[in-house]
Amino acid sequence: MWAMIDPGPARQVTEDHVDEYGLRLVLLRPPTAAGIGAIQLRMGHTTFGEIRFSLCGPDRRAVLVSVEVEEKHRRRGAGRILVAAARARATRYHWTMLPLGEDPVAVAFWATVGALGPHNPHPCTHQIDAQVVPAESRWTQWW
Repeated sequence: MWAMIDPGPARQVTEDHVDEYGLRLVLLRPPTAAGIGAIQLRMGHTTFGEIRFSLCGPDRRAVLVSVEVEEKHRRRGAGRILVAAARARATRYHWTMLPLGEDPVAVAFWATVGALGPHNPHPCTHQIDAQVVPAESRWTQWW
């Protein structure tokens, strides 16, 4: 890891508290309840990576949508910090993830970091209403 940063929610800041010189985890709240929000790892206006996820407080459900780290910043711990930051925001939630697909970089990353939950999303009704998970990812059609 190239920098030490506390992934806890108390250390995450909102957009209006980002400064030019400090490495920060920036919380981007979702536009709607149970919608997709994000946490970015940033220094000033430079974004190293972002994790997108949905949290539903009433149902204690969390769906990981994506983790993206700029290619030039990979293999330095940015993705690992982003996952830890998302996990810290919802420690007592039931986590699921969208399917990984066959991208070898994503498969290798999750094999190293460890998945947050099954790669089969189980959104609650609030997350379905917020269109967090594409219809084809929610369930398999049996007919």
